[in-house]
Amino acid sequence: MQIDTETAPRIHLPPPFTLHRSLESDVLAHAVRLAPNEGAGTLVLRQTPGRLDFAVVLEPETALEQAQLAFLLGMTALADTLAAHCPPERGVRIVWPDEIRYDKARLGGGRFAVAPGTGAQDVPDWMVFAAELIADRDGLAESGQFPESTSLAEEAFDPPEDIVSTFASYMMLYFDRWAHDGFDAVTNRYLMRIDPPLLRGVRRIEGDRLVEITPAAGGKRSEPMIAALGATGWRDDTGPVL
Repeated sequence: MQIDTETAPRIHLPPPFTLHRSLESDVLAHAVRLAPNEGAGTLVLRQTPGRLDFAVVLEPETALEQAQLAFLLGMTALADTLAAHCPPERGVRIVWPDEIRYDKARLGGGRFAVAPGTGAQDVPDWMVFAAELIADRDGLAESGQFPESTSLAEEAFDPPEDIVSTFASYMMLYFDRWAHDGFDAVTNRYLMRIDPPLLRGVRRIEGDRLVEITPAAGGKRSEPMIAALGATGWRDDTGPVL
């Protein structure tokens, strides 16, 4: 089966992004296969009636220890993109480190892959950030069947092609800010969306961990980011859990 690119909605991407439409069930795996030959800016897109998934190939210039923070940049770009394309009265939040919620309901999340064999002090040949979102839940037997999740269609988000285009633009913007203003310029936006909100104290990123400083304790450190991916149970083997 082939994708009819003539009838598919046009997606405007800034350079150096190159669009690859996919019929495969896992865009992260598809992007990983393309990464060694296609290189940075490869954006793999999969659209089905129930899902909107996309993945982008990155080629960092720093060791993995720092380069892996591009995952937080991807999550920030994803969250800010969704906030720009949804009704403004409800919030887009991030559950550390990789789950996206809209109005407290699960909408999807982010995934990450690094070239095999890359050590902490090695510069990765490539990395991949992927987003998986619940596009609609039209197949549900009844509307209240899964109250913990929601979808782009149910919440009146803008069309998927607008979401993908804006995401690519935000990725470019935040990599530029990282290069010129330091990574705090990106993590500050990430921390603004962390849920649940911390009522007392301060959150910050130290290395690749989320740190909470409270009046009652010197600090509570989360698991390392990569180890914590998927820990909230937002996805199973097929994608975001309804």
